[in-house]
Amino acid sequence: MEDYSISKTKVYTVSELNQDIKRNVEAGYPDIWVEGEVSNFYFHDKKHMYFDLKDENSKIKVVMFQNINRNLIFDIEEGLHILINGYISLYEKRGEYQLVAMDARPVGKGALILAFEQLKKKLGEKGYFDVINKKSIPLLPGRIGLVTSTGGAVIRDIILVLKERFENFHLIVRDVNVQGITSSDEICEAIDELCEYGVDVIIIARGGGSLEDLWAFNTEKIAGKIFECPVPIISAIGHETDYTISDFVADRRAATPSVAAEIVILNKRETVEKIETMVKRARSLISSEVKIRKKEILLLMRRRIFARPETLLDRFNQVVSELNIRLERDIGANLKTVENNLINICRLIDKKNIIDKIYSFKTVIKNSDIRLISTVNNYINLKKSKIKYIMGKIADRNPVNILERGFALLYGVEKDRSIKSVREVNVDQAVRILLRDGVLSARIFDKIYKKIEPGFKNEN
Repeated sequence: MEDYSISKTKVYTVSELNQDIKRNVEAGYPDIWVEGEVSNFYFHDKKHMYFDLKDENSKIKVVMFQNINRNLIFDIEEGLHILINGYISLYEKRGEYQLVAMDARPVGKGALILAFEQLKKKLGEKGYFDVINKKSIPLLPGRIGLVTSTGGAVIRDIILVLKERFENFHLIVRDVNVQGITSSDEICEAIDELCEYGVDVIIIARGGGSLEDLWAFNTEKIAGKIFECPVPIISAIGHETDYTISDFVADRRAATPSVAAEIVILNKRETVEKIETMVKRARSLISSEVKIRKKEILLLMRRRIFARPETLLDRFNQVVSELNIRLERDIGANLKTVENNLINICRLIDKKNIIDKIYSFKTVIKNSDIRLISTVNNYINLKKSKIKYIMGKIADRNPVNILERGFALLYGVEKDRSIKSVREVNVDQAVRILLRDGVLSARIFDKIYKKIEPGFKNEN
């Protein structure tokens, strides 16, 4: 039996009901603003954003599609307090209603300020602002690249300062839009072109303006281009109180474009004056030093060891003379002994056996002569060897011969005496080095104590 009440009532399918609710909900909430805190944020494949917008008592699901979120200048992130503009819709597949976002704005501070702070924090964590990554600005660049708008006063100010500091500068100007949608791309292209042209340094300059006017210099693209640029970059954006991301990433920040011109090249007149002053001072110091060294050399040349080096051999000559006298005395004494022996032998000769004795004594004498000559020769050779050894020692210790063999004598400047050990000198102490053909002045840079063993020989 058919139920009369049901037959007279419309029966919806699930899909029909969800579609009907969706039309009513979207018609009832076509354009609304909702404030809340972001939670459960999910950025699917970096395309569509899904998150909840909540307050103390409730929450609503939010979806922001790629064609909308790609135009945001700040990042939506967990815990951010924002305003969402959009419409309420129903996701028919699950029967869930959600807020489809068409715009978003941060609560409490402007979107540009928030975007600036977010990007600054992100780049800082990547090391874009670290001093270790900053390149040095050349003192005298051959070619200076300038990225700016040629229609403003910036270029005139820069050229005026450059002329005052260094007349024959070489400036390559690349005209770009410094404000607007395309300005970031144009500035990046200009940096690449100037690097390819071969400039030594690049100035990015713009006059003052609002945060919106300067926004082209606050993008991640500009920051990456400046950081990766092989040429050092000076950022001169706005007035002294204006700071942009490019100022933090650049190798040098200038308060104004005019200050950038002062930084990029040295002052020719002041530099020439400094060089002339340094040359005069150097000449004076060199002249004084030469006079001092000449005086020291003359004093050294007057010393007895250099005026008459042969006096070092006097005491050795005396030893040799005494040895010669002793040798002559010993030889004479031996000959006298032999003579006395011969006399005694002659007295003992028996006249009856004189012939036999004479023959016998001749033999003895002959043998004695042989032994005597051998003894004398051995003695003389021994003394000659000793004399030769002594003379060799004398020659080895002769300072003149030592100098001729490539050695040197080291003398102190304050105490005029030879230095025999590293313990007798200090680091940075002035010394004089005597060579075979003159004297050198030196200063001790370092000292290392190493005991020389008795068997040490010069390998040279």
